[in-house]
Amino acid sequence: MAANTETTMGSTCASSSLAAGLGTLLVRVMMGIIFIYYSGQFLFGMFDGRGIHAFIQMLSSDHLPILPPTAWAYLAGITQFFGGILIIVGLLSRIVSIFLILNLIGIIYLSYAGGFGSIDFQLALISIAGLILISGPGMLSMDAAIFRGKKKK
Repeated sequence: MAANTETTMGSTCASSSLAAGLGTLLVRVMMGIIFIYYSGQFLFGMFDGRGIHAFIQMLSSDHLPILPPTAWAYLAGITQFFGGILIIVGLLSRIVSIFLILNLIGIIYLSYAGGFGSIDFQLALISIAGLILISGPGMLSMDAAIFRGKKKK
């Protein structure tokens, strides 16, 4: 009887772990698609976007500190586009999440400075990136595949 209990509990843990991994994968893929979509518009002109020059021009009117608008535009675009790809595959997820959170905080700053009031979308993305930062990318990720064997040593 004890063997059946252990087998049942072991399969329950495995299915629960798989469900958590699938849930985290779904969240990562959706967040990555969102970042790729929006940054693809202003970085490459994809998805009927206006491209990097229009984005630089928009940032020029915001009087951003420290760096010129061109640097901010490329920094934001590269962080979001390639960060979205890395989040989807689950590679360097915690580090990428930090950069995406910082990027989103910058977007919130610009939203308030520019008089745009709605930041709910950015706050939702910050919470998702925060989830990945705190809990990791899950078992269905490149991070897990790479580092799984290193933890056992």
